[in-house]
Amino acid sequence: MAITAFAVLAFHGCSGKEAPNGQAKGAQAKEAQAIKITTAAIEGRSVERTVEATGTLAGWDEVIVSNEASGTVREIRKDLGDRVRKGDVLAVLDQREARLSLDQARAAHQTALKALEREKATLEEAKTIHRRYEELFKREMVSASQYDDVKTKLEVASSQFNQAESGIEEAAAKLALAGKRLADTIIKSPIDATVSRRAISAGEYLKDKTDAFTVVSTATLKFKGTVAEASAPMVAIGQEVRINVEAFKDKVFSGKLTRISPAVDVRTRTLELEASVPNAKGALKPGFFARGVISTHREGNVAFVPESAVYSFIGINKVFVIENGVAREKTVQVGAKDGGMLEVKGEALKPGLKVAASNLPNLFDGAKVAKED
Repeated sequence: MAITAFAVLAFHGCSGKEAPNGQAKGAQAKEAQAIKITTAAIEGRSVERTVEATGTLAGWDEVIVSNEASGTVREIRKDLGDRVRKGDVLAVLDQREARLSLDQARAAHQTALKALEREKATLEEAKTIHRRYEELFKREMVSASQYDDVKTKLEVASSQFNQAESGIEEAAAKLALAGKRLADTIIKSPIDATVSRRAISAGEYLKDKTDAFTVVSTATLKFKGTVAEASAPMVAIGQEVRINVEAFKDKVFSGKLTRISPAVDVRTRTLELEASVPNAKGALKPGFFARGVISTHREGNVAFVPESAVYSFIGINKVFVIENGVAREKTVQVGAKDGGMLEVKGEALKPGLKVAASNLPNLFDGAKVAKED
């Protein structure tokens, strides 16, 4: 029994010694074997840096037009969708009372003018008589009472002339007011625009300051959007904006940043901004939801590699830089995409370096590689 046990132990001892040597030789052979790969050069490309914004299109100007005078609507001249120029008539109120008041004020003004002419003639006559009597009084050819009487008449004539002048000013003011009241019976567009709403009807009685029409300027629209707080330092007035809307998915509309809020909204952590968007053909409509891409700047000599050269595993992106036949693992961040190329950001990644473009799952840091024929 002792001899048998010894033989078994000797057998197991010899087997345990031989297995590690065989495994070590296999690992060394595997390590020495070069992994076949294809390579690609890191390219330096120019990249446009952009910031995304979301928002809404609005009219450049939107005005609610109201009537200045009360009255009954006599005529509607413009309606929903009509294009108007500044000063175009939108509606007219009943003008009969206003015209009568204007005629009355015009007649009163003419009467005041005639009265002024009479008082002016009277004053000139009084001045002439006064000058003659003044000379006679100096020569003691008329009495003091006679001279005082002429002097009093001059003062009265001068006073009446001044009253007539005041009457002219009052009559002119009443005439102007009557003219304004007549003009106020006409509702006009204050801007070049399109009628987006009509709120009154013919025959309707309006109190003054009633909302009658809404007109919106659409030749140039306003993109009112927001960008993330982190993007705030990158946006500036004058930068180009490319606008996309759901109604024209395959079309891009160009604009420029015109206004930027000085503060970030503390509730949404976003920055408000505005851009002007030319709309000469009227394709875009105020109220459209829009997405904007703001071009902030261009960056040159940015590292790009083929998509096949980037290995992704559990959210970590890697490339393998080839140096003297050895793969060096580099963790990277992926950026812009340009065709089949990806921007990569990482330590010591420069255009011109070679990276592995195939067989990436079998590579590891320090692996020996050989280029496939």
